[in-house]
Amino acid sequence: MATRLKVFLIITLIVLAITVSSMLISISSAQGQILTTLETNMEMLASASNEYVMKEMDLLKADAAAVAYALSLGYQDYELPAIIQDQAFAYSEKFETIAVFELIESSCRMVSGYSNTGVSPPPEDVVREYRNIVLNDGDGERVITTTYNDPSGELVFYVFVPIDDGNKFRPRILGITVSGSFFSERMKQLTKMNPSGRISILDKEGTIIADINDTWVEERLSFLERIAAGVNSNTSVEIQEILSTNKTGAGRYTLIELDGKAVGNVTAFMAIQSTEKIQSPEKWVIAVSTPIIKDRRYVGYSYFAIRGMILLSGIIFMVMGVLAATLASGIIAKPFELLKAATKAKTAFIANMSHDLRTPLNAIVSFSQLSRTIQKLPPEIGDHQKKIFESGMHILGVINDLLDISNIESGKFGVISAEYDLPNFILDTANSNMRHIGSRPIVFNIIPRDDLPARLIGDSLRIRQIFNNLLRNAIANTKAGTVEWKIFTERDENTIWVVSSISDSGPGVNPEDVDKLFLDYSSLDTQKMRSSHGTGLGLALTKKIVDLMKGTISVESVSGKGTVFTVRLPHKFVNDEPMSAELAEKLKAFKTSVRKRADIADMQRVQLSGARALVVDDVELNLDVTRGMIEPYGIQVDGVSSGQEAVDIIRKGEPRYDMVFMNRWMPEMDGIEAVRIIREIGNEYVKNLPVIALVANAITGNNAFFINSGFRAVLSKPINVFKLDEIINQLAVKK
Repeated sequence: MATRLKVFLIITLIVLAITVSSMLISISSAQGQILTTLETNMEMLASASNEYVMKEMDLLKADAAAVAYALSLGYQDYELPAIIQDQAFAYSEKFETIAVFELIESSCRMVSGYSNTGVSPPPEDVVREYRNIVLNDGDGERVITTTYNDPSGELVFYVFVPIDDGNKFRPRILGITVSGSFFSERMKQLTKMNPSGRISILDKEGTIIADINDTWVEERLSFLERIAAGVNSNTSVEIQEILSTNKTGAGRYTLIELDGKAVGNVTAFMAIQSTEKIQSPEKWVIAVSTPIIKDRRYVGYSYFAIRGMILLSGIIFMVMGVLAATLASGIIAKPFELLKAATKAKTAFIANMSHDLRTPLNAIVSFSQLSRTIQKLPPEIGDHQKKIFESGMHILGVINDLLDISNIESGKFGVISAEYDLPNFILDTANSNMRHIGSRPIVFNIIPRDDLPARLIGDSLRIRQIFNNLLRNAIANTKAGTVEWKIFTERDENTIWVVSSISDSGPGVNPEDVDKLFLDYSSLDTQKMRSSHGTGLGLALTKKIVDLMKGTISVESVSGKGTVFTVRLPHKFVNDEPMSAELAEKLKAFKTSVRKRADIADMQRVQLSGARALVVDDVELNLDVTRGMIEPYGIQVDGVSSGQEAVDIIRKGEPRYDMVFMNRWMPEMDGIEAVRIIREIGNEYVKNLPVIALVANAITGNNAFFINSGFRAVLSKPINVFKLDEIINQLAVKK
């Protein structure tokens, strides 16, 4: 992408960010004010509705009390049916059924009753449910129940009033049945008079007992069921709290409307208050809502109208900003183009230098190893060769670090996760860092936790690189003392965090210098860096890899006492299988002080006269190095410079080889493709032919990929003579 285009996009994004943030702030402020106004309006409407509903309730209770009074004037029980019938006729437009119930202790029986419409009187279980409220320790209470479906399926309310006939031992209750649409009809009238909000009456459980939607009332729908699923999990809790505590308030909720759509509503709740009591025994609640939709007919229309005006203003501002960005991008782009060219040149230089130096360094390291295997080599020459080998390995490590940093900066450094064996990985990594100790009196301990998992999923290649850098740094900074590697895991749902702390007893770092440890090409102390053969790249690269893997790394250091690096790396979960007891003991028993390592000069190679090997590498110098390291085994070595040549020779079957050493990266046909074609030949010769991968990378640990690709083993360049000897001995045994 051209630099000018990038600058244009950056400026445009800035303009867009400013515009959008301004619009959001303006819309939020304006809409907040509108919502506040709507909430106030709904609260006022709820208050007016509350007064209207309460008067209707009081009037209904007063009529019921008048009937109760008529029944308490001393008439005998045999006269009750006639009185009840007279009262039923008198209130036929309001009451559907009138019945008298007698209560003795916990029992309840209907003494007499009459129905104007055939609707059943209140059932005895409902009478018992409300008896304590109605009797109220003899003080008397009038109550209207929530809606019920009577035995005939009709939706009804029940009104209960105590009958004061002077008999405290056999109290009586008047039970009146009222149509379930009684309050709904009044809500419809009230909504017509004030169409700015929908008015509903809810009982204490949240059931809709009056609304303009007859279906919701007849089905006894809970108001909570009007809440749109998945919009806000706290909405139900908020409304339940309002209903249970009879709190008064207003808010914005997404509710299911009459047409079944989820629409934002401003809703006010208010507990119905009696004219006589602070709280009515029914504990009903008025809910008044107005939908916020793009329709001029609704009060909530202004919510969207204001937002539309602000959006239009924002679009105009953004268009003007894009025009300004077009003019400015040409002026600003030039310095960016120069910077881009410089960065590209630096990356190309590092990459080219790294690749150009790696091949001759491989040769230097390998030939220095090979020279030390010569018997009766003068001690001073052997010592020189050892120093050449160690210096070459150090330079090769620096080059690899440079190339990795360059690849990270250019986005070419990837993380590839696969399943690996954690305990063996720890042992292999610890053993591979033994050579850095040399002859120094250093004790190296591994301190694992017993519950380490046996297997994890992660990029073991990059993780090994992290631990190699930290262990090498700890050993390099410890002249004498202890290096400890503590390791354990933490579980976070499906993520396993491998937590490691690597500590040394070296000189430590001053507190003001800790933050500089992970900077590229930085040196805290030039003299200290020279004495420990460090460049500062290893820790910088480690920090970049940890960040790339979305892990964390921290440092604790005390000058003169040592340093501790703590790394947390995320892995995917495999299973709960812990490491075996045998591996746990191996890790705990790993304790290294000054050990005498096997010397290259003392190697005794197995002689395989008559065996024949093929080396495949596109670099002549690499062919010479590999040939020189294999020939001491008495093996006849042939070399070819391409994967295609190797395929042609092996397909022909003459000469027949006992092993093949194949370079991974080659032009035209690389090692992976060559091995695939060789395995597809299909005869017994190629099926059993061992092919060893030669990998131009100082880091190992990704062997599974090559084994799955058809290779029998993996050798990393520069070739380690001990690893080569191990592979050749394994192949010789199998032959």
